[in-house]
Amino acid sequence: MLLPHAMESDPELSDNCVTRPSDFETGAVSPGSSSLSSSKLLGGWRCTKTLKGHSRWVRTVAVSPDGNYIASGSGDKRVALWRYPKGELINFLDGHTAWVRCIAFSPDGQLLASASNDNTIRLWDVNTRLLVDVLEGHSDWVRAVTFSSDGRHLFSGSQDKTVLIWKIGQSTPVKQLTGHHHWVRSIAISPDGATLVSGGQDTQIRIHRLRRKGNNVCLDGHTDEVHSVAISPNNWLLATAGAEGKVHFWKLNSGRHISHFQAHSASINCVAFSPDGELLATASNDRTIRLWHINTGRLVGVLAGHEGWLWSVAFAPDSRTIVSGGWNGEIKIWSR
Repeated sequence: MLLPHAMESDPELSDNCVTRPSDFETGAVSPGSSSLSSSKLLGGWRCTKTLKGHSRWVRTVAVSPDGNYIASGSGDKRVALWRYPKGELINFLDGHTAWVRCIAFSPDGQLLASASNDNTIRLWDVNTRLLVDVLEGHSDWVRAVTFSSDGRHLFSGSQDKTVLIWKIGQSTPVKQLTGHHHWVRSIAISPDGATLVSGGQDTQIRIHRLRRKGNNVCLDGHTDEVHSVAISPNNWLLATAGAEGKVHFWKLNSGRHISHFQAHSASINCVAFSPDGELLATASNDRTIRLWHINTGRLVGVLAGHEGWLWSVAFAPDSRTIVSGGWNGEIKIWSR
């Protein structure tokens, strides 16, 4: 059953990224539902490996842009580096004194950033596995981190309600972005580097124009905390999700709300676009990853296998492999 149209026909929706976002199906299909076969639920995807090494929950996973590594961050205060696609554990990167909340690879795959409840961000050399820098500027837990598309800057979001901008090679932030009234839970940078989006515990999404082109905008539409924000590879579409289990779509250049749909019956902790822009993955406390086809709005896969809440999901560069991390400390690799 498709959601009712949230808007009248709009010529601005002629972009190939989304034919009609309001046509997204509801996610009210349980993994054990008899109405769908197991092959339909998987959508052609299968779990090829389960990686075990962390002693506590895995809060964050990432795949390097060159497709050589998987990185993970955990409540055991460690960052792990794995060989992709074999899943061999290469090394633990130790140094954080509290939970690791978020990790991100630089665009060239040479640096790995890790953000922690110890209020710091650590930069690691991926090839040597050595610590490059420790960035201290936040006054509370750091929950989100991402690199600019050119790799020259790093962005971090914190429970101190701010987003900091760092220049790689400098240990002090170059700019602070404010406006949130509660924790910053997630951030995303547009592929063209012009727009930063932050989602918060205050239910708000904030669009920050980094090049002074366009206005900074505060988006209201969520009724509960926002856990994850993602920008499509073609720079057109913003997806946001959180505790209410819904995905909201917005037009990035204007901040206009396009539509929303109920993707899960429980909180969504992570949303991610595939690099080819065809799929949106959502990871939830209902222990599933759901895959949505952007052009048709169809639910094309429900990946079940984790034993607890799913915190993070990331696509590999080929868009045909997904890595997920969950509450029981396992990392799963899914391929089609």
